[in-house]
Parts: sequence; structure tokens; C-alpha cells
Amino acid sequence: MVQTFFNCVTLIRSHRMKTLQIATFGDVDQDGIALGIQNFPIHQLILLCYSDDEFKAIKYSKKIETIIGIGSEIILVEKENVVKDTIERVNEVLSRKSMEYRHILMNVSSGDKLINSAALSSAFINGITAFTMDHSHTMLLLWPVLNFSYGEIISDTKINILKSIDRVGGTVSGLEELEQISGYGKPLLSYHIQGGKESKGLADLGLVEVDKGDRGKTIINLTTLGKLMITSNSIVKSD
Repeated sequence: MVQTFFNCVTLIRSHRMKTLQIATFGDVDQDGIALGIQNFPIHQLILLCYSDDEFKAIKYSKKIETIIGIGSEIILVEKENVVKDTIERVNEVLSRKSMEYRHILMNVSSGDKLINSAALSSAFINGITAFTMDHSHTMLLLWPVLNFSYGEIISDTKINILKSIDRVGGTVSGLEELEQISGYGKPLLSYHIQGGKESKGLADLGLVEVDKGDRGKTIINLTTLGKLMITSNSIVKSD
């Protein structure tokens, strides 16, 4: 079935418009990977999968290499820490491949819900176009994509504030505590948390939640997206 499917594939191969497809891989919905190759340009395929699926992923990638003549790569992620690990692995790919490929796409059709959600989160953070296979297994659906990546609008100061909150467990009791652990003054912290006319704050961006605690005290909590931003930024900085 896969052989017949790929015999009908026509690929766009322009050296000026090279495209990398990153796809989640698992036991289910592997046809979604084939649909991605059929419907979008591709010059290399990277499969994200758990170690349990590595042998199957290698076999699948070799079949694709033979049929349509593109290179492939297998990248393993840990099931026990799938979100953080997937974010890290995708950012490593972007660091290595962004100069070589004009377009990078994320296919979240195959594999379980956890790895799909993790890969989709990574695409969202980095402004990558993501797509998935519909329930009828006949067409692809594009996920909404930002016109920018989160990394492009998050300043170093905002990242440092997020890291300060993360270092003390993800929660601080007001700007006074945040001032002590971050080294920034309260007016600047208030601006970066709440935002202003020309810039969205961390709360507006969904990176922190601001709640009222006992006696009207402000509680600032780091969100899951905020934690992912810290992970994403750390990988980019280290490279």
C-alpha cells in the first residue's frame, strides 16, 4: 500500500526552497506521514518517536528513502518526560537545520496524543506550520499558526523573569518577592508582567497567571507554556 501510494507522489525540489518535514511516529496513523509527503514539498524527513518505536521508525524511513529518494533521520524522545524532551529535540533540529532549509513543517498525524501534543506545542512556540490527518484519513488539516514565533517577541528581560519564578518553584507571592529574586525593580516587573500600550505582558502572552491571594496579595504562577518557553530559550542560547 505504501509503495503504491508513493509511486504517485510528485515532489517539488528547488534548491532555493528546500523543505524539511518533521513528523511524529508511532504504531497508529502512519498514513498521515505519507499524506504529508504527498501534499507538501519535502527534501528531508525527520521522525520523532519513543525508543520503543525506534526499530519500526528506521524500517519506515528506509522504505521512504528507497521509494522517493530523500534523506531521513530518527530522533528519540523520552516517554516519561515527553513534552520537555520533544521541545528540546525540536529546538536542536531548528538550530542545526534552519540555515539549510527555507521551510520547516511539523506533521502531528502519527503516534500517541502525548507526543502529538508535545510536537504541536513546539511548533506553536517556534512559529512552525503544523498539520494533521483528518478522521477519514483522506486529507490534511492545517493548525492555526502565529505570524511570529514566541521567541521573537519575548525579550531577554522577560525570559529572565520567567527563569527567576521557575527557580523558586514556579510561584511567587507578589512583586516584592519577585524583585528580590530577579534583581529587577517593581515598576519594570509590573510592566513586563502586565504589559503596556505597545507591548504585551507575560500574563497576556499566557506565560504567567496572576491571581489574588489572601488579603489581596498578588500571586504570580508560571504556566506550562511559560516553562516550555524557558526550555526552548535555554536550548537556543546553549547552541
